Amino acid sequence: MNSTIKVGFARKPSCIGDVKESSFGLDPLDTMVVETKAMSAEEYDAFAQDFYASRDWLDGKGGSRNGVMLAIEITAPEREPLYVNPEGHSYARYVGIRVEAEQASTTKYPNVHVQLTGKDGNAFFILGRCQGAARKAGVPNDQIKAFMNEASAGDYDHLLATCMRWFDCA
Repeated sequence: MNSTIKVGFARKPSCIGDVKESSFGLDPLDTMVVETKAMSAEEYDAFAQDFYASRDWLDGKGGSRNGVMLAIEITAPEREPLYVNPEGHSYARYVGIRVEAEQASTTKYPNVHVQLTGKDGNAFFILGRCQGAARKAGVPNDQIKAFMNEASAGDYDHLLATCMRWFDCA
């Protein structure tokens, strides 16, 4: 399983509803499926209603490698596959659904150009640079606030993926 897929992950969702009802969409991240867990429909439904429950089969798995999320694919008959990156924990810390290629390549504000290469890679610098470019381009304040909340809700890889999904980054 060496190829990657695009998956939109929600961070620390309590149930499948949190994943599907993400306000501004999910960040499409390159994801490698490292294991598949086949469940019955009943097992899947129980799992999808309580992502915080401790599960031995998740413990110590997940993480990322070279900017690619490592995930366990959860399958069940007549259910949408879920992708879980527990980040070494025994609960479903990041849960996502597959994002179609055309959806994953869509930039929310392609007219906002942000120069990141050759600059300071500090997360606060990147946030400030994106915020400034968005203001200059006339992005509404509520959208800038949504970007800032989303971009700062995860690790450094999440920050960069969010910047690239929202703006034209070079």
